[in-house]
Amino acid sequence: MMKWLTRHIPRRETIHENRLLRPFAKPLSNPALWRMTRRSVPRAVALGLGIGIIIPVMHTVIAAILAIPLRANVAITAALTLLVNPLTYAPIYYGCYLVGSWELHHDSSVIDPRAAEQVSGELGRIMFWLHHASGPIALGVVTVALVTSAIGYIASSVVWRWWLGSKWRQRREARRATEV
Repeated sequence: MMKWLTRHIPRRETIHENRLLRPFAKPLSNPALWRMTRRSVPRAVALGLGIGIIIPVMHTVIAAILAIPLRANVAITAALTLLVNPLTYAPIYYGCYLVGSWELHHDSSVIDPRAAEQVSGELGRIMFWLHHASGPIALGVVTVALVTSAIGYIASSVVWRWWLGSKWRQRREARRATEV
């Protein structure tokens, strides 16, 4: 998996070759933004998941721009924003609505459907329901993004530590095998 990932991650040189990315070449030429380190990868995972959930449109570009000052791996940040896509928006945002409703103790049965029927036109009815659901959705999106980012950060740190430990064990066993 790591070999495949390192082969397909864009290199710093490709930024200088692309005419649209040349204006951003100087800040993006920082080698720390492209290395996979124990600090940059968890930051990238947390940033990619959080921005992907909070911002539904142009989240890949925004996350990549935010990765620069946060010193997160740009490629991993951009890749993880793609977990939230048009196929997953509806279930994620419905889950966010449920979380926000639970946090606000919001009961949708309190909203009288007859009040929505009094609003004229289909667009008016849609706006009525959005108005009553916007608070729970907004709070749920922030909550889910924060929790997902925290879990992603911790999980990637643990996996990184486990992977590094396995590499150390392999080296130690290889050294013992050559000594005997």
